[in-house]
Amino acid sequence: MWKRDNEPTPAPTPAAPSAVRTERSERTERSEPEPPAPRAAESTARAVIGASLDLQGELSGEEDLLIEGRVQGRIQLPQHAVTIGAKGRVSAGVHARLITIEGEVDGNLVAEEMLVLKKSARVRGDLVAPRVVIEDGARFKGTIDMEPAAKPAQGAGPRPLATPTATTSTTSTPAAATAAGTAGGSKTT
Repeated sequence: MWKRDNEPTPAPTPAAPSAVRTERSERTERSEPEPPAPRAAESTARAVIGASLDLQGELSGEEDLLIEGRVQGRIQLPQHAVTIGAKGRVSAGVHARLITIEGEVDGNLVAEEMLVLKKSARVRGDLVAPRVVIEDGARFKGTIDMEPAAKPAQGAGPRPLATPTATTSTTSTPAAATAAGTAGGSKTT
């Protein structure tokens, strides 16, 4: 067949930019995990206690809280997050779903999900949470309890071998304490 020399050849059409972007974004979406879906109880509202505020008493509510000022007393937000900012100074017991500390706390902290001590944190008190993160540089004095909130029933589990009369005994082995308890009297050394 014949070919016309002066007929313009159609320019190759580049792939649509949106199609390239879609393919790339699909790749990144596949490699990055999706953030967890927000809880129904969570709200986007966040209360702030500013650096110039000084509160005393019990604090409770239905939103997340950022503390940059001073708080003394008790903070009860078991369904929400509490963040104590770098300027925050808290002398209170805190109970929240998520607790993040950047400032100073003197009191016990109870978190339902996770407790985070940032490197600038200074904490004196006991920590209770299923997950605890302490960054390098944070200062902490107290105990950490990571046991789940649901404790086994009183009757479940092993029972101590010592009897009530053997409790006053100074013997060091459970078998000796049991023998002292069954002998009819308490043995003291």
